[in-house]
Amino acid sequence: MKKSPALLIFIAISSEMAAFSFVKNPVALVMIPLMIASAACFLFRAGAKNTLFVMFTIIFLTAACSLRIAAVLLSPSPDTAKMEFDGVVTMRSAFGRDQALIVQSDEGAFLVKRPVSEIYKLGETLSLRGWLKPFSSLENSQNSGFDEERFWKSKGVIAELVATNIQRKGSGELNLHSLRQFVHDKFKLMPATLRGYLNAMWTGLRDEELDARHRRWGTSHLLAVSGFHVGIITTAAGLIFYFLRFNYSIQGFILSFIIWIYIFISGAAPSAMRAALMFQVGILSGVLGRRVHAVNSVAVAASAMLLYSPFLFWNVGWRLSVIAALTITAISELVLDKKLKPWGWAMIPPAVYLTTFPVVSSVFGSVPAAGLIINFIAVPFFGFAFPFISLVALLGILQNITDASLRLYGHIADLFARFLPWHIPYNTFFSMFCVMFFYGLIYSALREKTGVRRKYE
Repeated sequence: MKKSPALLIFIAISSEMAAFSFVKNPVALVMIPLMIASAACFLFRAGAKNTLFVMFTIIFLTAACSLRIAAVLLSPSPDTAKMEFDGVVTMRSAFGRDQALIVQSDEGAFLVKRPVSEIYKLGETLSLRGWLKPFSSLENSQNSGFDEERFWKSKGVIAELVATNIQRKGSGELNLHSLRQFVHDKFKLMPATLRGYLNAMWTGLRDEELDARHRRWGTSHLLAVSGFHVGIITTAAGLIFYFLRFNYSIQGFILSFIIWIYIFISGAAPSAMRAALMFQVGILSGVLGRRVHAVNSVAVAASAMLLYSPFLFWNVGWRLSVIAALTITAISELVLDKKLKPWGWAMIPPAVYLTTFPVVSSVFGSVPAAGLIINFIAVPFFGFAFPFISLVALLGILQNITDASLRLYGHIADLFARFLPWHIPYNTFFSMFCVMFFYGLIYSALREKTGVRRKYE
């Protein structure tokens, strides 16, 4: 409880959202996280003098968060009505035979489905007229297994607008979304494989063929902007700060600015936002001279995101990001606390594979066995490759050679996938084992070493 009080709050409010599928009563919905937080505080209470104050604070914050979440989850969907507004295109992606646009307006974000023949650019301002169409929930959906409401609301969308008239007001306005489109356009003349990786890292827009190959290899997480990419950015910036001898407070301010600009240019995906918030907590703690437990930083970031947008709980990318981050930080703490030998760092790829298995296999049906091996190669390779290809794109040199190197990596990964062609399907018992392994890992990271108390505590 002392090391990671935010984790108790996160577990409690997560249980509230998990129960939402079965519990619709607001009082019962709020009581579930309160009971879990109270029981957790009692079971994991520490022997310090301020234990009661910490317990009261955790329960109070849990109550406040659960009330906010219940209010959002139980709020009625907007009624069908005519609407007319101006909005900026913030996202576009394939959706079945059509394309899906997310348009941000003063009234909120709306989904607009259009034929793929119509070309829209990010950052473009549209004048829209049409009528609102509330999303169908899983209970009312005729499309079995797909909860349209939770899917789109997890992306911040209020409702779908069935547009009867669309007028373009301009695409030359400068905003973060048009800057993202500008970066994407700059990559168009580059070789295909190099272009695909650059787009994934810097704009969050994935090439379908490249994405399919990484799913086959079990490394599709490398194409999603997440803590891996934010870590590369912060490491590169940290090296520059080291040579320039900047004051630590100035470093924190500049690094925060760089991280958030990168996050919004790359599309502000939930996994990226979680990583940015986590790094921000660490930066602020460093400026204030406080030591923060890494697991607690993940829990703070995840809880803040759920508090802002509770429907993120059903966003698969966000879930995988949080599980992977908790796994990585737990192993990191075990190594730093010397509960594991230095070779414990090598546990990270297989541990993340195991802890994310229940979610990945339940959503996609199975997980490629090759991913367990390929990730040992992919993570260090792309840790070097992403900064290098960014430099290649910036300087405009060695593009064909770099593209050939990336294609060579693809052939090597394909070779591993052919030697290990099996897919591990979803299995209830194996998933239970993975869940228990995950909780055991977190418990081990937070547990005090026998007879030893850390100096900073």
